[in-house]
Amino acid sequence: MTDAPQLEEQVLAALERALAEGHLKAAEHLLHALEALCGDALPGSVLADTYLSVTRDLAP
Repeated sequence: MTDAPQLEEQVLAALERALAEGHLKAAEHLLHALEALCGDALPGSVLADTYLSVTRDLAP
């Protein structure tokens, strides 16, 4: 087996790239995909960290 990144990590990387490039509609879909993969947003989880990051990136 390889040391390939987990699917959650790959979706997160795509989400970060979509936000950086201003593709907000794609970012929204990727966030939904991450929510489906992770299932919870407990503090310290990938999903919770993503919510914080997205909020920080989109804040005026």
